[in-house]
Amino acid sequence: MIFKGYCFGILYGLLCLLIALVTYKLGVPKKYTRKIVHILVGFEWVILYHYLGATYHFLLVCIFFLLLLVVAHFGKLMPMISSEGENSPGTVYYAVAMTGVATVGLFLPEVMLPFGIGIMCTSVGDGVAGVVGQLITKHNPKIYKNKSLYGSIANLLASFASALLLSNLYGMELSVLGCASLAVLSVGLEIVVGFGLDNIAVTWGVTALGYLLMYVDGVENYLVPIIVTPLIIAFVIEKRALTPWGVVGAVIVDLIISLALGNFGFIMLITFFVSSVIVDKIKKLTKNQGKSEETAKGDRRDAIQVLANALVPCACACAYVFSHGNPIFVVGFVAAISEAFADTVASGIGAFSNKAFDPFRWRVCENGLSGGMSLIGTLASLLAAFLIAALAMPLTSMAFSVEYFLVAASAAFLGAVFDSLLGSLLQVKFKCPVCGKLTEKRLHCDTPTEKVQGISFIDNDVVNALGGVFSAFVSILFVLLVF
Repeated sequence: MIFKGYCFGILYGLLCLLIALVTYKLGVPKKYTRKIVHILVGFEWVILYHYLGATYHFLLVCIFFLLLLVVAHFGKLMPMISSEGENSPGTVYYAVAMTGVATVGLFLPEVMLPFGIGIMCTSVGDGVAGVVGQLITKHNPKIYKNKSLYGSIANLLASFASALLLSNLYGMELSVLGCASLAVLSVGLEIVVGFGLDNIAVTWGVTALGYLLMYVDGVENYLVPIIVTPLIIAFVIEKRALTPWGVVGAVIVDLIISLALGNFGFIMLITFFVSSVIVDKIKKLTKNQGKSEETAKGDRRDAIQVLANALVPCACACAYVFSHGNPIFVVGFVAAISEAFADTVASGIGAFSNKAFDPFRWRVCENGLSGGMSLIGTLASLLAAFLIAALAMPLTSMAFSVEYFLVAASAAFLGAVFDSLLGSLLQVKFKCPVCGKLTEKRLHCDTPTEKVQGISFIDNDVVNALGGVFSAFVSILFVLLVF
């Protein structure tokens, strides 16, 4: 049995390379010969698992092909499986992916079954996507970098079919939802991970999720963060929406809220984050029109800004867990998230107004200065608070009633107004000695500014955090007193 496994496994792998070589010599473009190997090699798992199982023999075959492909890559010996104009390392990463999981299988044999789905999603799903994307060039828009719409749809269908088929053939008992989740993760990782590393990311990512679905109870409550988090991280890094430390802070916040509140908490958090990024992009339009921006921070959010907006929601999520599911902390969580978004929208949309008015000091102020309010910004803030809070009703597993929604949304809007109050009366502000403008920046017109009002340690981040505290406290207090 073991001897047959070595023979069939090695011969099948060499046969795949031979088929690619013959078709390449017959004039088939290597963009297709590469995909032929890509699709066929995935079935290597079927042979090796059948004959060798979760043993070191399986691993040795993987190591053999890894060494072969490394030599071929550096020696440029297999042009039929290299990318156009280069000797692609993607095939080497393919072998790395298989070798890595086979190694884990020595210590955790249960991983070998979901490994089958992982490698088939990589081979069949990604391979079919490449073929479809190259064959259909008209009316096939690019959705991210060089990834096409029809190619991604083909990948989704092929990955779903592979997961469903293997689940039934090998008795994995994965649900249709579970198979669909694996397919979505496969497509997402294939889209956002480049440089050939998608062969590793898809194999390992789908294998890990498949293992969780098969052996960990209740993982369905965390499917959305498990699938979406790596995609969002890749997107944020690509778009430079956060600083490096901002990314670290966002991951920590994501982990805390997702573990505490599952799919619901993550969807609320990511809706706030994505919507805020969109608002920030809209806000940039005002700069292009020559309008001023007097806030202290730049376009990329740092860790302090992330924590300022997310610290209170994280605290409420943790309190929910430690209180054994007391719903008042969910209300506080929703109120704090909604307040953060309402404040972001007020600042972003309000920037389109020509002037802002500070009602707490009863004066017209520079647009973008904390404490200033505009009609359009205030109305947008009110709408944003109610829209984000409304998401909680269909998403939570607990009974988040209309009354809870109204309390959370109202507290969120009041928190945004409270944010403006603090921004006006307590937040530190400076005056530029060159142009005479009031600003939150310590350097303006390339000249150090002079403090003219506020408390030195209360900056915009502190104000944002206090706005979240106010919203959560008011909403929780109201629920305790009235309901």
